[in-house]
Amino acid sequence: MPSLLTLANSWLAEGRCFVRWAPQTQALLHRVKDRLGVELRPHLSSSCAHLKGRGGAKGAIRRANRANGQFPFVARFDIRSYYESIDHTILLDQLQTAKVGPSLQAIVRDYLSLPDTHRSGRGMVAGGAISPLLAALYLTPLDRLMGHYRERYGIYYERFIDDFVIFAPIRHKLRAVLRGMYRVLDALKLTLHPDKRYIGRTSGGFDFLGYRLHPGRKLRPSKLCLDRLLQRARRLYEQGADRDRLRQYVQRWYAWLHGGLRGRVSTYGRFTRIWIAVLTHIKHTGGWIAPT
Repeated sequence: MPSLLTLANSWLAEGRCFVRWAPQTQALLHRVKDRLGVELRPHLSSSCAHLKGRGGAKGAIRRANRANGQFPFVARFDIRSYYESIDHTILLDQLQTAKVGPSLQAIVRDYLSLPDTHRSGRGMVAGGAISPLLAALYLTPLDRLMGHYRERYGIYYERFIDDFVIFAPIRHKLRAVLRGMYRVLDALKLTLHPDKRYIGRTSGGFDFLGYRLHPGRKLRPSKLCLDRLLQRARRLYEQGADRDRLRQYVQRWYAWLHGGLRGRVSTYGRFTRIWIAVLTHIKHTGGWIAPT
């Protein structure tokens, strides 16, 4: 059967697969996105914040920050190489279970298989029109389990693509939830990122979606978020960006940091503190820009 999609080219960036589809295929995928969204809507969890109408990353942060002051225990996780780990057979079975139409299933099959040049049967492109919907669907077994545990144990659960956080009122309930979580992830052939997890008391503080959450305190950028800012600013400098362009980049980052979270993010030192940190980093790594 001939492919319904036409792939122009593909490439890897930061360990993820990106593709460029032919113009007619891009148009088709945008139409498919709307149709697929309608058919999957009854099956997708309201806990999945990256979907349209669910508040996005900032909505997830607002809700997690509220929960952080109401629960004593928390577990925060990130799936290792999520898009690259998605099993095609499992995902296609999920589409069939959701009674998605055969024509849409055929398009999704091509969407998964065409970039899979090694025929591994795993992986999905990043940045594709229907990737967010498929990423939401793949983890619905986890969403359903957490919904069950919410009724049974009184937990709170929030997910943004493959980043998720679980709040619990008692330690042993959290342990029971985690046992179930591991069973679901094993069935989906997924593993957790070893360096992006936290299990313990909320009073210890933890990172989630680029922010540091701590009960009774305002949000701050996480260390990883700040490190990425410094690295990208350094890269811009190495590519020839002058001081004005770097400042504009840092200003956009600062606006993103506070966007959608008015009054919830610490303003200690304000923009000036971040700007000086960027200039200092560039100086200490071999560059120099006058701090004016």
